[in-house]
Amino acid sequence: MTSYFRTLIALFSLLLLSCGSSSGNDPHLSIEEQQDALEINLVGKWKIRRLQPLGSSKNSLTSDCSIDEIEFFEEGDYILSVSILESEGEEISKVFRGKYDLLFTETADEILLEKIVLMEQNYISGANFPSVGSIATIDEIALTDTEVSFRIQLGEGTNEFCNTGQSIELAGDKEEQIAPDAAEDSNHIRFQNEWRFISVTATSDNPAATQNGEVLCELFEGEYFDRCYDESTGEFSSDCPQANTVTLLISGYGTYLFSYYDTAENLLSTEQGDWRWKTDSSTAFTVFEVKSLSETFEESNTIINIVQISDTTLQLSENTSDSDLGEQTFTYSLQLASLTYQDAECGDFSSISTTD
Repeated sequence: MTSYFRTLIALFSLLLLSCGSSSGNDPHLSIEEQQDALEINLVGKWKIRRLQPLGSSKNSLTSDCSIDEIEFFEEGDYILSVSILESEGEEISKVFRGKYDLLFTETADEILLEKIVLMEQNYISGANFPSVGSIATIDEIALTDTEVSFRIQLGEGTNEFCNTGQSIELAGDKEEQIAPDAAEDSNHIRFQNEWRFISVTATSDNPAATQNGEVLCELFEGEYFDRCYDESTGEFSSDCPQANTVTLLISGYGTYLFSYYDTAENLLSTEQGDWRWKTDSSTAFTVFEVKSLSETFEESNTIINIVQISDTTLQLSENTSDSDLGEQTFTYSLQLASLTYQDAECGDFSSISTTD
């Protein structure tokens, strides 16, 4: 569907909602056009409202699991962000990602979005719609272009992190899109994709610095340590797989997501945060800043430059300052995640020293 046609359908939907239609559908639109309008409204990042005042219990599915946000992408991908509050008061977040599928029903020339199933990444839509989602099942959906309410029940694919026996009614608001009027051939549009890291190099103005040259394996080593090292035993967990590739997903609603995979393309861990363009750069859509979910952009103060971008490749650079390493420049080379790639050969991380 062309960008113009999507905009036209969305405009129809917005006008209808503002005129007080109870269903949000124009009886003059065809069934296919009504379905397109619903799909367009669904795409985006939905921040889930807290059910209680800030500081009390969150939007828990059970006593230990909360739904924080859901983001839907045009090509059928989603990100589901959940969190738990540990007994020590620390909040731990987890991201589930994969493919979603939609079930529509037609009643009296009106199309309704009856169910959304959130599935694993290897899911392929077929003739038989799943009765439940392996990650989550969403129904009782009321959707506009800015608000949503629904009932959700987590599936068995989440039971290592959350209890799955209870469903709950939630509501959310759509986040604002970054630079919605950007030209189709702009860096902003090209940037919104999933990219795979091919190379990460570090250079320093301190000739004695040890961290120079290719450092992609150090990125994987750090992730392995965080995920596999058991501080109580001082050892690495047995049979803990290590990552050999990492992707960076960039959304038009200000989300970035690192996803680490093993040799069998199993998702091992994720790291989610926010990004936005710097508006004081001399050229639009060439400099951006990032932050984790727990900090502000000012606290993070992390600025990254787009050196080069095409439809298939991306090169970024970041400058840092360290008392030992001096002024460093990191150069990140990436390609589209859908393209073929060579696994990184980094050796066995389980044999690294943990005494330092």
